Amino acid sequence: MTTRWSHVTIAVLGGVAAAVHVGKVPPALPLLREELQLDLVAAGWLMGLVALMGGLLGLVMGRLADRVTHRRAMILSLVLLTCGSMAGLFAHSAAVLFASRIVEGFGLILAVVAAPALITSATEARDRGLAFAIWAAWLPVGVGGMMLVSPVLLPVYGWRGAWIAAALFTLIPLAALLLCRPVSSVTGATPPSSLLDGARLTVALPTTWLLGGMFLLYAASFMSVFGFLPTMLIEESGLALGTASAMTAIAVLANVPGNIAGGYLLRHGARRWALIVIAFFLLSLSAFAVFASELPLTIRYTAALIYAATGGLLPASIMSALPAYAARQDLVSTISGFVMQGTNLGQFLGPLLLAAVVSAKGWAAAPYYVAATALFGILLALMFRRREI
Repeated sequence: MTTRWSHVTIAVLGGVAAAVHVGKVPPALPLLREELQLDLVAAGWLMGLVALMGGLLGLVMGRLADRVTHRRAMILSLVLLTCGSMAGLFAHSAAVLFASRIVEGFGLILAVVAAPALITSATEARDRGLAFAIWAAWLPVGVGGMMLVSPVLLPVYGWRGAWIAAALFTLIPLAALLLCRPVSSVTGATPPSSLLDGARLTVALPTTWLLGGMFLLYAASFMSVFGFLPTMLIEESGLALGTASAMTAIAVLANVPGNIAGGYLLRHGARRWALIVIAFFLLSLSAFAVFASELPLTIRYTAALIYAATGGLLPASIMSALPAYAARQDLVSTISGFVMQGTNLGQFLGPLLLAAVVSAKGWAAAPYYVAATALFGILLALMFRRREI
């Protein structure tokens, strides 16, 4: 078969649309807190709710996507994201807003587990690594892009304008998916497993746990650094909120060239375990510069850009591995869901752990937290080396 890049583009756009719904919340938090009377705890839960849902439900939603077909799962996901955002638009209480975020959470999980299988069915083997490297950019593109436009959008239209913009953007991949002709399924001749059997086959493989564990450690490091980067820029460098948010968004987007570079290297014979080791090592090294308060802002921010760019090698390596390491080709979404659980648990727990470290030992201890996640990640990568196909 010939790779259908239009279908790959639609799948990636679906993921980007899901990430936009993640990125719309942090810049809007001050406005949401003021209007809906949210305290800091409620605001934290509003940001972390979707990640917590992904950490708990990723495997289940992956099995669901494998059963209902991946195209239908992606369509359903985009509908849920649109409806959830529009429901939140009319929220005048915290309860309604949280309920709308739960709907969006289901949509996001379905999008992220369905897209890898859609990409697999649309690509030939030679192009699959590059396609998955492009897919790995869904989160930084969606979150970073929304964070960049929010300082322009929020002062004019308020937080509801961000919710409308996210819903309208989601309609683009939804319309494209409904209009395009479906490609053949990845399932082949193997009869479909039951929900429980498919999950059991997936978690029985050591490589499933290694891929999920490496992504958990990466997410715990990445979300910790960029979750607190605006605070550091404001408190230690005296930057305005808008400037700090824009600089953070640009740094997050620097992850994308790393994704593409990872895909290019994989396509030309690089080993996944080696790219993962390099990524973890450079994450650790650059974190010492990011958190060094005695260094000039230009050096610290450059280190943050390097941190994001080199870190992009890791999701490209792991996401491209999913079709190859699925228990069967009809279980690609299932392994995607499991790895997503690791990713979201890392996103949820990472900032909490870093906050605890900083509260006890100060910001000077932060790079040692990143180094610890990197060390464990390298150990898992070396274990994965023996099983790499």
